[in-house]
Amino acid sequence: MAATAAIILFMDYPLTRPLNRLNYRIPRAQRKYIIGRSESRRLHPMQRGFPIVLVVFLAALGGLGWAGYVLLPQYFAGATGRMVEVTVGPSRLRLDSSYLRHQEDRDGERLDGGRLGELVIAASFDSFRPAPPIGPLRPGMMQADPDLIVMTLRPADPALDPADRTAKLYARFLESDTWSNPGGLVMRRFTKGSPYASEELYIAPPEGRQFAARCMRPVQPHDGLPDTCVAETRVENLDVNIRFSPDLLVNWDRVLRGVQGLVLSMAR
Repeated sequence: MAATAAIILFMDYPLTRPLNRLNYRIPRAQRKYIIGRSESRRLHPMQRGFPIVLVVFLAALGGLGWAGYVLLPQYFAGATGRMVEVTVGPSRLRLDSSYLRHQEDRDGERLDGGRLGELVIAASFDSFRPAPPIGPLRPGMMQADPDLIVMTLRPADPALDPADRTAKLYARFLESDTWSNPGGLVMRRFTKGSPYASEELYIAPPEGRQFAARCMRPVQPHDGLPDTCVAETRVENLDVNIRFSPDLLVNWDRVLRGVQGLVLSMAR
């Protein structure tokens, strides 16, 4: 009986008597219970600092957004040349002169501030940075540069949207047979005697509204001319004619997004 009373007194001691750190060591479970009762009403350090952290995070996020808005054109341009401003139809553009396709336009002042009927620029796939200067074709070359994308910007044609070209312009000249191609495109050949008899049409199903490209039909033996595909898209008030290598057909969606993003980054 005495032993039992001693054990009960020993177990209850931490709950009924002041703590004596020198003479008594509290079991871990009881210590957690006692300390927890006294500190349960205190705020965790993370709770006390949360409003400050939130404000700092939102400020940093806003700064990143502003930096992206300001630096996006410089990212595409690569900051390799002087900035020029031109007007094509109703659209005013600001771009790095390194994008200009023709060397005389890069070196001269003709374009800066001028109003043009069309503007020819060039970029590399898939960075869409300015393309390197034009190099001469070597004998036997199938194409000048498989990564080169040449874009001609013109005022939008009110009579025909590029998305309607397949249905309103090409459809009557197409053969009925179709072939599936990598990248999800469908290929159809133009009929003999049509204005596009030497070309093939690659469209994004079902009707080619999103993407349609005319490509030179392969000939054997090769005629020595570079193989080329031509597509068009509309970006705000501009129609953009896109010339590129058939090798990029498999990446047609990346080509299209890159061209649209580049032109939008130049718009002012």
